[in-house]
Amino acid sequence: MKTEKIIYFSGINALRFLAALAVIITHVELLKEMFGLQGIWKNLIIFNLGGLGVSFFFVLSGFLITYLLLVEKDKCGVIKIRQFYMRRILRIWPLYYLIMILGFFILPRIPGIHIPYLQKDFIENFNTNLLLYLLILPNLAFSLFPAVPHIGQSWSIGVEEQFYLAWPWLISKTKHVVRTLIIIIVSLILFKILILFLGNYFYQSNWYVPLKRFVAMSKFECMAIGGIGGYFMFSNSTLLKIAYNKYILNSSLLLIPLLIFFTPDILQDGIHIIYSLLFLVIILNVANGSVKINLENRVFNYLGKISYGIYMYHLMIIPFVLYFSKHYLSSTTGVLFNIIVYALSVSLTILVSGLSYKFIEEPFIRFKSKFTTVKSGEKE
Repeated sequence: MKTEKIIYFSGINALRFLAALAVIITHVELLKEMFGLQGIWKNLIIFNLGGLGVSFFFVLSGFLITYLLLVEKDKCGVIKIRQFYMRRILRIWPLYYLIMILGFFILPRIPGIHIPYLQKDFIENFNTNLLLYLLILPNLAFSLFPAVPHIGQSWSIGVEEQFYLAWPWLISKTKHVVRTLIIIIVSLILFKILILFLGNYFYQSNWYVPLKRFVAMSKFECMAIGGIGGYFMFSNSTLLKIAYNKYILNSSLLLIPLLIFFTPDILQDGIHIIYSLLFLVIILNVANGSVKINLENRVFNYLGKISYGIYMYHLMIIPFVLYFSKHYLSSTTGVLFNIIVYALSVSLTILVSGLSYKFIEEPFIRFKSKFTTVKSGEKE
């Protein structure tokens, strides 16, 4: 019996983990600031690292799922959209709703880890936030109110789930994938420019700031850029030769820190487009095996496999670590303190995420195979 080939891009799991680690670093420093501890939250690299990690996730997600949808369309003649939705539900919803339950009903009962800056707003807006989270609209909740303590990072899950409501239909129906994606990207950019322009007239209106925040968070264009990369990889486009050029790759890696330090304020609202293109170059090179650094090993593969949990649990773990450090360490400054905080934050997050994957997520992932047409070594 012939074994069906499993689609697998080596090194991608490492990228998943590194993106999650970038988010952890930013949130460690942010929470140190909120808990009144000395940190480097205002350092430009640290301040931007988490946002870059999330944008990287968006591009990578768009790349992988677009590629898999195109393979399915080529193999079966159609994209089985119902099965696509079932795969998304089984992979994303169980952990998402568990995190929601913990964030709304369990962690608020543990006083030592309360975040004073957010606690008052959480109580005042509890019912509305809960409803929006139940409807998988955490990004809308975050645009209307301050972040829900310990689970504010889940706003990006809402963005992805909303994007993928339409994505399989679009890939299924269009005959000109790149042209369609470029039209979408340009349309989204023009819409966001319009929203910024409206600020000149409505900046004092109660509805304008939440609308601007919601639109700014909905970085669908990042996933569409990833989708273009997925199409290029699927079709083995000659344009890939440009991305695989070592000078283009090295320039992309160099430009990221340069943009962090030297992007003018007036361009900050749109710089994520440039970052997304640079991230796509990196992803394509890693997926193609063009990067000389070996990112394919058992450790990275495992950490990438549990990266969804790492992303979702870390904001719960860090406050416990800071509470412990603040009360039981002799000093809350210096190198040793920071080594302990980061070591505990990362290692405990990995431990909890590993247990979650094995006992909570994996049973649903195994069931997901019943709705899988194209087998992938990567989680969708």
